[in-house]
Amino acid sequence: MALNLYINNQKAMAKVTKTYEELLMLVTTINALSSNKDHVDQNSKGMKKLQKIGEKIKSNLEDYNEKLEDIRLDNAHTDDKGCLIMDEKNGYKYSKDGIKKLNKDIKALLQSTFEFYQFTFSKDGVENYAFLEGWVEGLEFPKMEQEDENIDEFVPMESI
Repeated sequence: MALNLYINNQKAMAKVTKTYEELLMLVTTINALSSNKDHVDQNSKGMKKLQKIGEKIKSNLEDYNEKLEDIRLDNAHTDDKGCLIMDEKNGYKYSKDGIKKLNKDIKALLQSTFEFYQFTFSKDGVENYAFLEGWVEGLEFPKMEQEDENIDEFVPMESI
């Protein structure tokens, strides 16, 4: 993760590098919490901050969607005259090779990066949202230590 600083109203903002895959995971999680009105208080401080994050990452998501549409268009099947061949739902059709290249290009897009200034608001209300680590400055969670899966150290549950 690259780190640069930007001064905004006397406050240093950390500039980080993120992948579009990380962006989509963030958007998916925010959307899931936002739509879970039965279990998540939509008027809480945390949800208001998530809404603000959603607004601020909108341009990054739009950039991703534009690049994705370009990939779809570039790999779409055309006739002999170079005209797009559309399906019954007015979507692009793809040849076998076109679909393989489309999938490869989408994977590459997901792994491509963009620069992003971390959010610098207080952690109140979002301190339990581990998915925001790296997006909100100073929000860190302890790393889970992986246990060795050494069969010699396995102890059956009955003996505990």
